[in-house]
Amino acid sequence: MSTQQALLIPSPKVPFVVGPLPIPVPAKGEVRVKIMSVGLNVFNQAQHEFDFFIPTYPAVIGSDIAGVVEELGEGVEGFAKGDEVFAGPLVGGFQQHTTLPAGLLIRKPKNVSFDEVATFPITFTTALVGLFAPAPIGLALNPSYSWNKPQLYSGFFRQQGESGLVIGGGTSVGQFAVQLLKFLGFTRIVVYASKVHFDYLKTLGATECIDRGEVPIEKLVVTPPVKVVYDATPTGALDAAYDSVVDGGKVTTARPQSQTEREPRGITLVRCWGFYAGPDAHTSFGKLMIEELPKMLEKGVIVANRIEVLPTGLAAIPDALGRLKAGGVSGVKLVAHPQETA
Repeated sequence: MSTQQALLIPSPKVPFVVGPLPIPVPAKGEVRVKIMSVGLNVFNQAQHEFDFFIPTYPAVIGSDIAGVVEELGEGVEGFAKGDEVFAGPLVGGFQQHTTLPAGLLIRKPKNVSFDEVATFPITFTTALVGLFAPAPIGLALNPSYSWNKPQLYSGFFRQQGESGLVIGGGTSVGQFAVQLLKFLGFTRIVVYASKVHFDYLKTLGATECIDRGEVPIEKLVVTPPVKVVYDATPTGALDAAYDSVVDGGKVTTARPQSQTEREPRGITLVRCWGFYAGPDAHTSFGKLMIEELPKMLEKGVIVANRIEVLPTGLAAIPDALGRLKAGGVSGVKLVAHPQETA
């Protein structure tokens, strides 16, 4: 049996080890992908540290993969060997080859690189679900994934010309949230982020910037208040979100555990998870994303995060996850190349 290099967790919560692992064979309905790029997430560090969403050991985690289809399992249609794809499985990304359900695959357009699409799966879907997806999993600002800058949905306000705030605009999720608000037709997009990212965030669609180095999160109040707030901060900032949104406005947070003591005031609050965009949960919206995201990339209406490529392939990932946990990464997505592992 052929082997590959993988970043293994031998047993719960022990350190990572690079070592050999058999190259998997796709089961019915699965494909095998040769992984060219894998993106890193804070989620990966937490998954390792707290031992969740890991079915068996030794384990291989890693959630943002991009690569080439190299084998099809029984019954797979619509894909062929050599197809370039990306996907967001819960596990399996920190190795050179992985198998996953064909229904998770998103086609990679030719005008973007493997590194670029590896920045998308978890954080883009977190931003997308929170803003676009139907209630109760999202704010339902565009549940049909319309390209026509949706004007009005029953029970919701008009998007064109509206105002929004992204707290944590420099994060991977925050950068995508800014672009999605612009796609919806918002004309006032306020970001709360580090000053060093202001110029870049303005290219993504931000119209006003608030420096987190000058305004502590507990003092953040946007005036006049906005209609929609996306809280993309790693620790949660719901109090600031409530202080900055109009009565009856909408708030979504990428930190489900985040709490607030502010009065509801008719505010709609959604605690979002990007995994809901997959084909097995909330299938109709997941399928819309899989169909429409490649079109957005082809037309350049959504762009990837800025990227820092790690040296030495899989071996660099443990230290890089430590940097993420410590807050030592800002404004870029860390990406590794598994095929470069010694």
